[in-house]
Amino acid sequence: MENLLLSIGIGDPLWIAIAFLTGLLAKLLGLPPLVGFLVAGFFLHFLGAQGSEFLGTIADLGITLLLFSIGLKLKLRALARPEVFGVATVHMLFVTVSFGLFVLLFSYLGLLLFAGLNLLQALLIGFVLSFSSTVFAIKILDELGAGASVHGQVRSLQ
Repeated sequence: MENLLLSIGIGDPLWIAIAFLTGLLAKLLGLPPLVGFLVAGFFLHFLGAQGSEFLGTIADLGITLLLFSIGLKLKLRALARPEVFGVATVHMLFVTVSFGLFVLLFSYLGLLLFAGLNLLQALLIGFVLSFSSTVFAIKILDELGAGASVHGQVRSLQ
């Protein structure tokens, strides 16, 4: 832990402050703070901001806590129901194919980040993004307090 604290970069407090402020702004606009954090991350990455080992470790810890908090709410019995499994499968396939095709289109257009990707690689990126969108949706429902609402749960018609 000592070595990790010594690795705090000069810009790390600034990057964290920017993320905090965009999260606060998102909250003031009625959006979940997670939206602001994501905007800050994309914006800082676009500007070429570099974090240190400390910032990377803190970011990994944040993702781990996010996934853990979502995992605490999962009920395996509810996930095994056909309507939940079916909707999740259709969502995953739709998002995987949609995002994969967009990535492939970007590759054909020669965008630097996507240049040279083939169909299999594009679909793999789409598959990864399908999981990200699910976690994002669950977290937004949770922050809005809509987890128990009709649109936040799949209920049996029995």
